[in-house]
Amino acid sequence: MTSSLKHIKNIGRKLRDVRESQGHNLAILARQCDLSVVLLTAIERGDSLAFARAQSSIEIAAQAYAKVLGVQLEQGGDQGSIDDGVYIPQFLRKKEGA
Repeated sequence: MTSSLKHIKNIGRKLRDVRESQGHNLAILARQCDLSVVLLTAIERGDSLAFARAQSSIEIAAQAYAKVLGVQLEQGGDQGSIDDGVYIPQFLRKKEGA
């Protein structure tokens, strides 16, 4: 699993734990985030494939979800800015010094 996938799964776990500890309902949160319940559960599972089908970004959606929960997320290291909105797999990235 790449570090980006681990990061996304960690974010999802953190958001699910916060949601459960705060006692929030997924349907109400989905409405507040302007996302579907399916996409919120995809965030919590770290399932970026659901976002590829929705032509959206899991990182941007996770930020919106975190904002509604009142949680600050860390950015994902070398995977680019969350604001980029485009994930580029490691094997397609330009090699350093090449």
